[in-house]
Amino acid sequence: PRRLSPPRPRNKSSAAERMIHRMTEQLNVQQMAQRLCAADNILILCHKNPDGDTLGCGAALYWAFHALNKQAAVLCNDPIPAQYDYLNIECFEGQFTPAHVVAVDVAGIQLFGDALQQYVDQIELCIDHHSSNSGYADATLLDADAAAASEIMYDLLGQMGVEITAQIADCLYTGIATDTGCFKFSSTTANTHKVAAKLIEAGCHVEELNTLLFDTKPRERM
Repeated sequence: PRRLSPPRPRNKSSAAERMIHRMTEQLNVQQMAQRLCAADNILILCHKNPDGDTLGCGAALYWAFHALNKQAAVLCNDPIPAQYDYLNIECFEGQFTPAHVVAVDVAGIQLFGDALQQYVDQIELCIDHHSSNSGYADATLLDADAAAASEIMYDLLGQMGVEITAQIADCLYTGIATDTGCFKFSSTTANTHKVAAKLIEAGCHVEELNTLLFDTKPRERM
């Protein structure tokens, strides 16, 4: 007769499996803003193979914490592409001991990469726009109607009382523009354009960013 493998003991499930099935607390923008304002020594996690939204969102949050005189840094499994150097992201190199861990634009733990696995079970807060978000964080701000996580971040920074400087506007515009294909994708909404307009009013360098992000390609890619 065919032998069946014994059931796997429940108490031996991996940390990753426990995270996937953990229930996350759903927060609104105001609640998330309150928690972020109460934090310090914050590690901001982006997803592997970083794109403009995870980096723009992470950079905007970093600069917001900087404006609030809080220590923060961004960590990504892979090197940040040179085309995003203008975001001026401070990468985490052990300069402080993280007291709080926040993930931006990351739908599931498999997207962090091997280098970030040590922080997976420490993620307190997640800001995301993917309906597929697995609920791995203690608490999540999720808006599946937003075209980009950076669109959510704009409202969040307003609730935190952070001024949208030209630097932050460049970060948020980067996330929104790249995740919408420069406003061509069907995910683009009226609110997406409204947020973009406010970023332009705040001093976003639209022409330069559009040229860099959409009209410039490295020789290797050509």
